[in-house]
Amino acid sequence: MGGCYHLSADRLRDFFGISGARAVILFDKSGDTMAMPRGKFNLKRCAGLLAGAALAVYAGPAPLRAMTGGGYQLGASVFDAGGGAALTGGEFMSRGSISESHMPPDNLGNSRGGNYSNRVGFYNPPRMTFQKGLSGSIESTNSEVQLSVPADFVDMDMFDIVMSKDPINEPIVAEPYRIVDATRRIEASEGPWSQLWSNNLKELHVVDDEVRWEGGFHNGGMLSMSYRDDDNDGNMDGTNPPVRVDTLQNWVLDPSDDTWVRMPNVGGGGKRISSQFTMPGVYAIMGSISEAVRNVIAYPVPFRPNGPEAGPGAGQTGTEGGGITFKDLPQRGNIEIYTIDGRLVRKLPIPAGLVIPKLAWDVKNDSGQKVASGVYIWRVSSGSNSKTGKLMVIW
Repeated sequence: MGGCYHLSADRLRDFFGISGARAVILFDKSGDTMAMPRGKFNLKRCAGLLAGAALAVYAGPAPLRAMTGGGYQLGASVFDAGGGAALTGGEFMSRGSISESHMPPDNLGNSRGGNYSNRVGFYNPPRMTFQKGLSGSIESTNSEVQLSVPADFVDMDMFDIVMSKDPINEPIVAEPYRIVDATRRIEASEGPWSQLWSNNLKELHVVDDEVRWEGGFHNGGMLSMSYRDDDNDGNMDGTNPPVRVDTLQNWVLDPSDDTWVRMPNVGGGGKRISSQFTMPGVYAIMGSISEAVRNVIAYPVPFRPNGPEAGPGAGQTGTEGGGITFKDLPQRGNIEIYTIDGRLVRKLPIPAGLVIPKLAWDVKNDSGQKVASGVYIWRVSSGSNSKTGKLMVIW
């Protein structure tokens, strides 16, 4: 046979004289196939092959070695324990060399090794097989994406989840121009903070053979995608203008009108954004301009650059050259300084593109003169958000 095929019990009986039996199917290096009866058979599609005389599907009572190669991690319900308690856990590595390099020439053509979208033989992008009634999970080995689905989330006895990490260049179903058009629209509305980034775009679908699931799922799963902030500066790496990580959300493409729809975040932490997986389609992580003011602080308070504790360090009262710093600012808006009786002293626009969200006030008024000693009110505003606080200046 030299490959991995859809075998029902009837087909096993026709091929091997096995009736009502489970089987371990092996492929040797010549491409010949052997079947070994093992109790009740429940095989629809094989999951992969190991090097040499390679295991195609194991339906025995316990999992064998994890599959070898390079790209995505497959856990839970690929295997059937055969009546009774089905396997509900375990982790299996299924990678680039999921089928043998000596497969027939018409079954080759995809690159060997690498990440989970490159696979020798069968399907590209890869398909990961699950069974009705069992929960399952998929995690790419680089942890870019994690997907978990509950039992009975679709009405299919056995189904594949197929994933593309680059639906613009390697789409499954999506028409790439719709992704591009939707992104242009959201950028025109929200600005360049909402542009797409290459590692944060995925397309996922559920299929049974060639029948694709349409519409929403019976029970939603959980989709989690990662972002990069290796220097922990609070901005997603490689973004310009800087995209604040606290603005990131999962979005799903609505192909009916070529728009991105925001998905409510249901978790986070560990540099991941999580949302419900309620329908097949194209998902992306995108940010927006930050108008958050809740974390804005001003320091030092009091500002006393000539006092005994003067200096630029933590706990010190500042220097005349350093002024008063406003930290954790939004990405647009203004800083306003008022006297205690409400007269405007200084207005500072927040510059666009601040990588580190802070700005110093030189403790001078709009005429460039040092303000008098006393108590002042500051106000930071951005969009409909604002926050106020007090300052004390002592010369």
